[in-house]
Amino acid sequence: MMNYQFTIQKMKSLVTSLIVFFFIPVFGQKSVNDTLKRYYQDSLIIHKNFKDGTVSNKLTVKVINPCNAEKNRFDGAVTIISAAVKNKNYSDSIVYNYPYAQSGLINLKTNNISSYNINKHEAIFIPFTYCGNWDNDTKVSYIILYNQKKYLYHIKYYCGEDGKCMLNDNLNNTLKDLPSTLRLKISKDLATKYNKSSDFQ
Repeated sequence: MMNYQFTIQKMKSLVTSLIVFFFIPVFGQKSVNDTLKRYYQDSLIIHKNFKDGTVSNKLTVKVINPCNAEKNRFDGAVTIISAAVKNKNYSDSIVYNYPYAQSGLINLKTNNISSYNINKHEAIFIPFTYCGNWDNDTKVSYIILYNQKKYLYHIKYYCGEDGKCMLNDNLNNTLKDLPSTLRLKISKDLATKYNKSSDFQ
C-alpha cells in the first residue's frame, strides 16, 4: 500500500531546486530550451511511500505546467512530467517533456497512480492524459517503474460521439518489451480507468 500527499505551488519556489532534475534528457530527448523557463507557472508534486519486498521506497512525481481547469489552463508552451524513486541503496528517475504542449498540457490524476506486487516486486503505474486534446483520437501515457527499470508508453484510444472510448492500439506490439505479467496488468488497469471521454479530461 502507498501513502501519499500532494501540493500545488508556484514555480518561483521550485526553479532553483528542480532545474538540475528536470533538464536531464531521457529517451534521446533534448534538454528543455532555456527560453521556455519563462512559461513555467504551476507545478503538481505527489509523494508516495511503498515497500518493494522489505525495502521502503519513496516515490516523487512532479508535473511542470499541469492541466488546470480552475484557471482555464489547457495548453501552453511547455509541460513536463518526472518520476523519481529512492531507497537507501538505489535511486533512479525518468523525465518526459511532452513535445506538443500547445495542443494540450499533461493531466495527471493522483488517484490513478497505483502499485501492484508482481513476481515479488512492486510495479508502479503512473498513467496520465492530455487536457485540451478533445479529438476522437486520443491517448493515455504510462510511466512504469518495476524491478529497477523504467518504461514510458503512449497508448492510443478512440472516443465516439456518444462519449464511449475504446482501445485503438495493439498492446502486444506497443508493450512488447514488458514482461507478459506486466502487460496483462496494464490491460486490466486500462479497462478499469479509461472507458469514457471524461476519463481523459
